[in-house]
Amino acid sequence: MLAVLFALFLLCVAAVFAAFAYMKNATSALDKIESEKTLRLKIEGGTTAREVAAKLYQNDIIRDERAFYLLARFPRLAAIIFPNADADIFTVKTGVCEISSAMDAAKIYRKLSAGRDEQIQVSIPEGLTISKIAERLEAARICSAKEFSSACRDEKFLREIGIPYKSAEGYLFPDTYSFVPNSDAKNCVHSMVKNFFEKTSRIKNLADASEERRNQIVILASVVEREYRVADEAPLIASVFSNRIKNHIGLYSCATVEYVITEILARPHPDVITFDDLKIESPYNTYLNEGLPPAPISNPGLVALSAAANPAQTDFFYFRLMDEDEGRHVFTKTLEEHERQNLIFKTKKMSR
Repeated sequence: MLAVLFALFLLCVAAVFAAFAYMKNATSALDKIESEKTLRLKIEGGTTAREVAAKLYQNDIIRDERAFYLLARFPRLAAIIFPNADADIFTVKTGVCEISSAMDAAKIYRKLSAGRDEQIQVSIPEGLTISKIAERLEAARICSAKEFSSACRDEKFLREIGIPYKSAEGYLFPDTYSFVPNSDAKNCVHSMVKNFFEKTSRIKNLADASEERRNQIVILASVVEREYRVADEAPLIASVFSNRIKNHIGLYSCATVEYVITEILARPHPDVITFDDLKIESPYNTYLNEGLPPAPISNPGLVALSAAANPAQTDFFYFRLMDEDEGRHVFTKTLEEHERQNLIFKTKKMSR
């Protein structure tokens, strides 16, 4: 009986040593430094250790996908196999890491958990359109302009992130963002939309607005954004447009004509809106159509959104640029007063 137990004991010991030897070999470096292969591995939010293991194995960076994953699940085992490894190093942080096939599992996980990402910051100013934001993201090597624009018009995806419309225009919040190179375009869109809902949750008369009313506010804000130059005038400009809507008068916004020219007709940005431009047939041309445009014409910031949700209470129906340098407007109640101000059609530069 003792002989049988001793034999079983030896078998167990042999099994443990065999398992140890297998794991040691399976998680050791695949190549020597002189013949190493490298992989720029992008880790996005929610990525699991199993997914990392699969990616590394598919790209010939590690020997054994399952063994690599087991070390992630049981970090104390890694501390036994790799005495210099910490027992709590197996976390995966978002970012971009360069992984080499000359690294063993412990070194790879240490790099993954060190947070050595290569995030790129990109600033999205107020008033840009989807196409302009897409150009900025592509120039920053974050994602392709085509993929970003496509994601912004993927209705199924938009519904999933709380935008029940044909486009995300108006809901891409202007801010400074940090993205990893070659990001998934949908992740970029989602980040901007999520930021929109977070930031607007503090705006009076917008946070608790119905879906339909919220969209009307966003459309109005998108026009105000392209018209105001000085923040304290935004509520006054919003009041002019609100008064016109209530009285069934066209908005007569040059910004909407500019949108038709640059975004729908894909022409260069004009310095001056001409009288011929005002005659362009489009549902977005508020010189020809009463009320708001059918959808936002830009992505507004907090100033414009707050102004659209809370317009000043005035009797103004007109405004025009009074001081080009200061960006201030003169506001009037009647057409006669407005015409006396020497009507000039100017457009707001895209550099804002």
